[in-house]
Amino acid sequence: MLDVKIMKHIYPDLEWYSSISEEKGLSPRCPYANVHRCPRYYSSLFLLGKIGITTKMNNVKISELDEYWSKTDLLPVVGENDPGVFSSNNKNHNFTNFCPEITFDIYGLFASSLFKYTDEIDRDYMHSKLIKEAEEKDWRWDYSSVNEMHFISCPVYSQILTCPDEKILNNTNDEKDIFIMEPKVFGMGINLKQLFKKFRGK
Repeated sequence: MLDVKIMKHIYPDLEWYSSISEEKGLSPRCPYANVHRCPRYYSSLFLLGKIGITTKMNNVKISELDEYWSKTDLLPVVGENDPGVFSSNNKNHNFTNFCPEITFDIYGLFASSLFKYTDEIDRDYMHSKLIKEAEEKDWRWDYSSVNEMHFISCPVYSQILTCPDEKILNNTNDEKDIFIMEPKVFGMGINLKQLFKKFRGK
């Protein structure tokens, strides 16, 4: 007899997300969910502002961040790996390769992709089924497809953890290197080169 495995419906809300973090001993939310710490977070937020779903970023800030991330090896080299926003019927927005932290903040679901129904026929058909079989919480009322994602499964998160350029990702500057901990008489030395650069205004 064929053993059919029934897949459990996943509703990727904060409860689902937090339970995975707790199980693995991680922070409740992604520690890199910041425009200065993750290029995918930045790209996702930038796109939402570009199409008017959120407030658009300041152009000066966009230029700063573009230059900031261009100095790392974390940016995708092909468009298929970039976050993308597509429209159907000129109104329904579909999202691919998005930061799950961003999709939750805007739509309440931690997902790398969200797809609306292509037309009312597909939507109404699914709704007729959901009336009989829907879970207590079911994203299929609004979306035809959702790819849930926890930050530990995000490919960019894995790259950030092994990125060799810690100075850029930690958003540090030379000022923090003026004082250095070394085995000296008073337990602390002074980096004279960095101190000289600071007073020269570099």
